[in-house]
Amino acid sequence: MAQLKTKRSCKLLCQTNSPSCKLSCSQLFQPLLSIILVSSIASSAVAETETGVLTITDANWTVTMDGEWMIKFVAPWCPACAQLKEQWERFSSLAAAMGVSVGEVDVTEQPGLSGRFLVTTLPTIFHVKEGSVRRYVSVREAEEFHAYVSNRRWEEVEPLPSWKSPTSPLMSCMAGLFRLSLWIRLTHGYLTGDLGMPVWGSYLSFAMATLVTGLLMGLVLVLVADCLCPSRQKRKEERGERMSPQNKARMHIHTHTQRQCVISALQRVFVSSRSVCEYGGEEASVGSR
Repeated sequence: MAQLKTKRSCKLLCQTNSPSCKLSCSQLFQPLLSIILVSSIASSAVAETETGVLTITDANWTVTMDGEWMIKFVAPWCPACAQLKEQWERFSSLAAAMGVSVGEVDVTEQPGLSGRFLVTTLPTIFHVKEGSVRRYVSVREAEEFHAYVSNRRWEEVEPLPSWKSPTSPLMSCMAGLFRLSLWIRLTHGYLTGDLGMPVWGSYLSFAMATLVTGLLMGLVLVLVADCLCPSRQKRKEERGERMSPQNKARMHIHTHTQRQCVISALQRVFVSSRSVCEYGGEEASVGSR
């Protein structure tokens, strides 16, 4: 009986180790991965077909500088943004026939874009035509959006100046500041929530970090300024090193002469002040007599 079990186990082991029976993990999970990939692509395509509104992020915002776009900036907690959602989706179906792309930015997830476009109120709508950005300030209805684009009403609106353009260096710095503010807020929540740090401890940590960063930046600026614009004394020393021995001797004599002139002038002042004091003392004694 034991020999029969041994033979069966050896036979089973031989069959599983045979090339025809081997299945790798990739072969087992490849159909499953294919199904998941196809389903995800299909779901994203359906969402894009139903709404026609593209999600704009920090990673793909540069595509809005090509072609014609209508972009709105919203937030989940904004009631006016929720009221605009239906009209915006209606407009996206109308804009497809005109070749206009319709986008949406969630400022809570993309604070850098709200700084880059300098968004201060919600909802805010921009019209972008080949990199020229204009702010939409008319009625927020699908038909008005359509007329604004089809009738080229955006030509009546002054575009943003170059320094306020989303591609300008200044707006890039603003985007960085907005991202930094979000990072600080998330870090504060992590310190006070997950780590259990008191609020004053979190504030103190940020204050110390700000102080250290300011000191380091100041030190770097001083070093750069000293390299680019050295002090007068340093320039004199460098100039003296480049001088010939004769010029050094002449400068030494000239400096010595100036020093002697200053000393003699001080001596004359001292002597004159002393004589004045003695003369005043004599007058006082004569008056007393």
